Amino acid sequence: MEEDIREELNKLLELQDKDIFILHMENRINSIPIEIENFNKEIDQMKNMIKEEEEVLSGMDKRLKDYFFEIEDMESAINKFEQDKLKVRTNEEYRAIEKEIGEAKKKKGKLEEEALDLMEEIEEKKEVFENLKNQSEGRIKELREMIENLKKESDSLKEELPIRKDERLRISKRIKSQYLEIYERVRSIRNDPVVVPVRNGACGGCHAFVPTQKIDHLRKTKGIDTCEHCGRILYIPEEDL
Repeated sequence: MEEDIREELNKLLELQDKDIFILHMENRINSIPIEIENFNKEIDQMKNMIKEEEEVLSGMDKRLKDYFFEIEDMESAINKFEQDKLKVRTNEEYRAIEKEIGEAKKKKGKLEEEALDLMEEIEEKKEVFENLKNQSEGRIKELREMIENLKKESDSLKEELPIRKDERLRISKRIKSQYLEIYERVRSIRNDPVVVPVRNGACGGCHAFVPTQKIDHLRKTKGIDTCEHCGRILYIPEEDL
């Protein structure tokens, strides 16, 4: 009789191990889409960051071209003033044109200085951007590989899960209904271990005190009982018998 009960206990523990394994598989299957979503968000963030930096550089290039156009306009204006200077008849007209030429050259010099500063800024920005782009593209490639691996893992788990559930069914059919019903009832309430050892006079699940009389009975019969607080199935480990 004791051997029969102990055998049922071992079957329950085997069933529980299978349920824990299946639960871990299901949790992993459910967690993979979240990981993939987070990786895709990271990819989108890096793509947007690269795009924003490209737009900044494009704007800076446009500003530089505008400087060149303004400098050309100033050069044209100076040349025109120089031509006009040859046609003046009075000193007053000559001084007026000289003033215009001076102001145009001063403005042209300021534009050239600003354009040079902007060119240097663009060169520095491009160097930083290229490093950022290379790092981001490397990370994006890495993330895409990780996503593909996660998809393969998910497919593999989904393919394996029915096999493990079938194994679970075959184990459950070997367990006497009176024990299986208790196990399934408690399991429907909680997903954590249903069959737990008595340790230091307490339930291995909820840690509530187990009456000494019940512990003595479990030790004597090598059987199983239920916790009065949480309903879990209790047993005494072999080493404590």
